[in-house]
Amino acid sequence: MNTNEMKEKLKPVLKRMPAYLRLAAALYKEPALSKRRKALLTAGMAYAISPVDLVPGFIPVMGQLDDIIAALAGIKNALGGLPPEVLADYEKRFSITAEDLESDIQAAKEVAFALFGKTFKYSVKGVYTAGRAGLKIIYKLIRKKP
Repeated sequence: MNTNEMKEKLKPVLKRMPAYLRLAAALYKEPALSKRRKALLTAGMAYAISPVDLVPGFIPVMGQLDDIIAALAGIKNALGGLPPEVLADYEKRFSITAEDLESDIQAAKEVAFALFGKTFKYSVKGVYTAGRAGLKIIYKLIRKKP
C-alpha cells in the first residue's frame, strides 16, 4: 500500500472523528449503557488521549493510528451493548452507522499494518546489511597475517 492509498483510506476516518467524539460523549450519558461498557469506552478514550501508550504520539502517523483504533474500539464496544432501537437513534443522530465504524476500524488497522510491515521490513534489511558488512570486516581482519 503506497502513501496515497493510505491517505485515501484514512480520509473518511478522519472526517468522521469529530462525530465519533460527540458520539462518545453522548454515550456516557446513556442510561441503557452498562457500567462495564462505559468503563470500556473510558479505557479506549483514555488510551487515545494518554501520552503513555504502546506507540508514542511523537512517532508520525503510527502514534496517532493506535489511538484512533483504541478510541473506535471503545465506541464499538459501547454501541454493541445498546438495544437496537437506541442504537438506531444514535446512528441517525450522529450520521454514523455500525458499518461506518467497522469500516473505519478496518481502514485504520490496514494502514497501521502497512506502516508497521514496512518499518519491520526495512529494520530487518538494515540489521542484515549491517551484520553482513560487520562480518566482512571481521573476516578480513582475521585473514590478515601479522
